[in-house]
Amino acid sequence: HVPAWSDRGTAVLTDQADLSWNVSFETWTEGESRTDIVGVNKLANFGAYWVIFNTNKEPFGDARVRRAIHLGVSKQNMTKAFATQEQINLTRWIPYGDPYATTPEEIAQLPGYREDKTADLEEAKKLLADAGFPDGIQGVELLAATGPQGELLAPAFQDMLARNLNIQTTIRTIERAQLVEEEKAGNFTMVIDTPGHGISDISPRANLWWRTGGSQNWGGYTNADFDALLDQIDVEIDSTKRADLINQALDVLDQDPPWYLVGYTYHLPMWRSKVKGLMLDNRAFAEWGRIE
Repeated sequence: HVPAWSDRGTAVLTDQADLSWNVSFETWTEGESRTDIVGVNKLANFGAYWVIFNTNKEPFGDARVRRAIHLGVSKQNMTKAFATQEQINLTRWIPYGDPYATTPEEIAQLPGYREDKTADLEEAKKLLADAGFPDGIQGVELLAATGPQGELLAPAFQDMLARNLNIQTTIRTIERAQLVEEEKAGNFTMVIDTPGHGISDISPRANLWWRTGGSQNWGGYTNADFDALLDQIDVEIDSTKRADLINQALDVLDQDPPWYLVGYTYHLPMWRSKVKGLMLDNRAFAEWGRIE
């Protein structure tokens, strides 16, 4: 295992490794021009970067504070901050490529997702004031993994929280393998993580992550309206009716966000030309699992 994606890409380019499932974008670009020695592909991915809020710790039990962050932190700036490492898409709660996903054109017009933050920041500051924080929030810890997440994403998120909302944070970094253990134990206030699922449909991921009592609902999020919609989504087989229910659920998550979504990503595999049999050049998506 090599934590830094740039090191992974360099290892494949210099024949120190045969394959990497995900290299940095800058080394992947180099590999794209070296088809004599390596193969590359760009795979839409069912995993995403999220900031998970611990709703059991104040003030993140208040939906107004969580929505203020949803509105106040620019997804476009977060994407730019990570551009050398991994490509992040402007996505909503369902990944790119799912039949029920909101179109990119529509997402780009929505509060919290649109590039122009003027109206979003005005509403975000009002929400914080209504929640009792007109002058911002002090002393919040942001947990992240060592490596690119801790070195690039966490400082970018920290900077925009401070600059746009006067939410002051300190960053704590640990090895990535320890993140889930800290989340299970509730030892976090906000944590940057990359939970993924092998299926793009909202039902399995929402039941795991956002349903009240979900087995990976580490932040303790609960919303009765969302749970009720999810009950209907899980059993509705008419695609038109299911689309309407899912859109209602997405609107609930935008208004009362359990987590902050940075965005779903592309994975960037690169392999030496001698590697055969995995058909990495013929894949359309990066399944979150085995690769035989």
